[in-house]
This record gives sequence, structure tokens and C-alpha cells, in this order.
Amino acid sequence: MNYCIDIDGTICTNTDGEYESAKPYADVIRQVNSLYDAGHRIVFFTARGSTTGIDWREVTERQLSSWEVKYHELILGKPHADIYIDDKAVNPWQYGDNPNFTTLRPSSRKESLAHGAAHSESYLSVTYAASRAPKSDYPEHLAKWLYDQFFKRSGRLLDVGCGLGDYLRAFHRLGCDVAGVDVSPRASEYAAPHEVCVADFENQALPYPHESFDFIFSKSVIEHLKNPMNVMTNSYRMLRQGGVAIFMTPSWADNYWGPFYIDHTHVTPFTKPSLEDALQLAGFSHNQVFHFHQLPFLWKYPFLSPFIQLFAKLPLPYRPMYEAPWPEAVNKFIRFAREVMLVGVAWK
Repeated sequence: MNYCIDIDGTICTNTDGEYESAKPYADVIRQVNSLYDAGHRIVFFTARGSTTGIDWREVTERQLSSWEVKYHELILGKPHADIYIDDKAVNPWQYGDNPNFTTLRPSSRKESLAHGAAHSESYLSVTYAASRAPKSDYPEHLAKWLYDQFFKRSGRLLDVGCGLGDYLRAFHRLGCDVAGVDVSPRASEYAAPHEVCVADFENQALPYPHESFDFIFSKSVIEHLKNPMNVMTNSYRMLRQGGVAIFMTPSWADNYWGPFYIDHTHVTPFTKPSLEDALQLAGFSHNQVFHFHQLPFLWKYPFLSPFIQLFAKLPLPYRPMYEAPWPEAVNKFIRFAREVMLVGVAWK
């Protein structure tokens, strides 16, 4: 049997023309090599250089060799296109009989990429500007708490919506082998040197093979999506048996009065029951959803929770919701006493 296989975004990361920085998908390459070993003919057909006229053959052959890819022929000159239509085509992440795969919808993907604010190159720099979100050691505290409570061992972790890469770095320091995926074209720049892919969360299969990760972490992402089930079903697909996925999102019941819309790209609110249902619909069978304050001392001393709930009832303004005079530490305490998150923990 003859297999004609693409390269970028299929057996390695899609680098938008910076081919020398592409990183291999080891699981996909293993599948390709198994086809080769079974006697099938493997041909790689790539659009590298089709728009620039640059000859990428030497670089590509060197990469395939270093990635230990087995093949019979490499063909360059494939025309560049946004969508390829072929009666024998198959999406690489669908290949392998995966019932939880969510298909790409070409008609809406282009619209999502063109009009979604989160896809803008400036989204991360505006939303997470130092003046609005000063750097802190909070990612280190949260990563350590989640690691100790739920992961409990090192493994390969995917951060879905990795943004500036703070949690990639935090989980890496805890011993995890990390990778990230984000909608922002600049995420790989911010999260360097860690591996980051760019994907359309609404409509596109996330660019990793099934059962690639022991852990999946996603904080403050699903509320930005009109179709959050795409991320959840893909997370189930990419998670190994026995793996753990954690989704964090604002609690609508606690934030409906204003904080939910501090970010204008928030479109899908979640309550505890709706997040439980979403995790079950994604395929997870053992789930835990609970309310969560982003106050590290409260994780250590949970008996203080009633006092925080009483404090939260005080009509104290805080930034960035309102103009407020407090020093940053006081402002942060007020904000996170009032803004409650949901944590969904799901096992496969």
C-alpha cells in the first residue's frame, strides 16, 4: 500500500515557514515507521518552499534522518493551500480509530482565526501586561499544589492555553516533561525554550497524537471558547490511560455580577454542574469538580474558608474591575477573595 504523507503539522510541529525549528512528533513517527516495517511504501509530499522558491530538501532530509524517520521518497513542490480536498485524505490525528476525535470544520476555521481576538499577536501582551497582571510566584504555588494533590509523579504534561508559559516553566521545575499549545501566534516566543504549538481551539484537532500525555492542565481557557467541547474531547484523546486532566475556569455563580466579563473574550460560563456534565460528555468517567479560591494560604488552612467568604461580602473595590487605592498585595487579596474559580479534575 502507498502512503503519501505531509510533514509540517503531521510528523512535526507546524512552524509557519521556520522549518529548521520544527520538532518531531515521536508517536506519529513511530506509526509511520511501523507502516514502513510492514512493507508499505512511504512518500513524504511537502509544500516547503512552494511560496518562497527556497530549496528545503537538504534541511528536510537532515531532519528526517535525525528524527529516524523511515521512508522511500521525499517530494517537494506541493502547492500551498489552506484546505486540501482529497477523496483519500485523512487527518493525522484521526488516523488510528479514535472515537473521541473532534473533526475540523473548514468553513468556520478561517473565520475563527480571522476574527477571534485571542488569535491576535497582541492579545497576550495586552491582556497580561505587567500593569494589569504583575508577575508573581503564584504559578509556582499552584503548580506545586496541583502536582502534590493530583499528579503525584513526574510525567509528560500538556498545558492547553499555555499563554506566557508561566505554568510550563513551573511544572518543568517540578520534574515534568512539558509541552504547550495555544491560539496565540506569539505563545512559542513567550514560552521558549519549551515546545509550543499553535492551534485553533474551536475547530481544529489539537496537534498531538492520541495518548501522548500523562497530564493535561488548562487554566482560564474553556470560558473563551464557543465550542469548549473540542478542547475537552481532544484532551481525553491525548491523555494516556490512568492520566489526569485539570481544567480551571471562573465560577459563573460567583462571578456573574461583573468579573466574568473583565476579559471581553469570555463567552461560555460554567457552573459546577455544567462542568461536571462537560467532562462526562468528553469521555471522562471519574470526575471531581470543586470551587477554588486563588489564595495559597487557604489551601494550607482550609478552615479559614468561612472567614474569606464573609470578607468577600464587603463592598471593597479592586483592580482591574474598578479604580482602587490598595497596594498590589492588598488588591490581590481582595480580588481573589471575591473571584472564585472552578477546578475540574478528570481521570482517564
